[in-house]
Amino acid sequence: MRTHQAVALFAAILALALTGAAVHAQQTIAINYSVVPKTGMTTQFEAALKNHVAWRVANGDPWTWGVSMRVAGDGLGEYSIRSSGHSWADLDAYDADFGPVAFDNWMATVQPLVESVSNTISVINEDWSHRQPEGRAVNLVNIATFHVRPGQQERFNELVGQATTALKAANVDYYWLFSTPVVGGGMGPVWNVVGLADSWTDMEPRDAEFVEAMTAHMGADAAQEWVEEFGQVIRGMESQVRRLRPDLGTAGTS
Repeated sequence: MRTHQAVALFAAILALALTGAAVHAQQTIAINYSVVPKTGMTTQFEAALKNHVAWRVANGDPWTWGVSMRVAGDGLGEYSIRSSGHSWADLDAYDADFGPVAFDNWMATVQPLVESVSNTISVINEDWSHRQPEGRAVNLVNIATFHVRPGQQERFNELVGQATTALKAANVDYYWLFSTPVVGGGMGPVWNVVGLADSWTDMEPRDAEFVEAMTAHMGADAAQEWVEEFGQVIRGMESQVRRLRPDLGTAGTS
């Protein structure tokens, strides 16, 4: 992959206002349901989902749920229902208490309007993530999925650690989450970079700012070497943009 392509690939993703987790990283768990309504039933689906969420709140659901809708990329119109900030033990506790009751309500009220549903469980690497300050608006998220070449996960971890450290040291004014699916994520190793944006304007690529931050952190020669090597450890990527739907959930993105 050419140098410019590698820079644009990584920088554009992180600058969107944006299996094998890194060893010893601080981690949290997120569970996500991908839902496609039946054709022609979107309005009814949203109404049923809103009522289901209200039922959850009224009945003491201990988790919060964020809802988003895909607005760019493949599969337009697909909904994501997501809860994060959990530990593995939290999943056991939820399954032993509120989960089965909520499942029965979903099956009776929302599922009849659904064409398909699938789910993933992901680990969020908090060390690599750069969360937005409290009060900073997030209305759009860009999810870029990196497919790491076999045998290159360890080097990928090292390169991403270097880049995120450099960007944080430069105090960049854009924010992102790094996560990897550990259940239901397809062929791996795979990493998702979730760019957090207020508007489409925030998604303008910032290649020069990225290179400047990397150069300041490690020097020009090392930064150039990073760019070239990053292009060699990944075998492909794809991306999508989602709009948050706070009217349908109980929380924003996390």
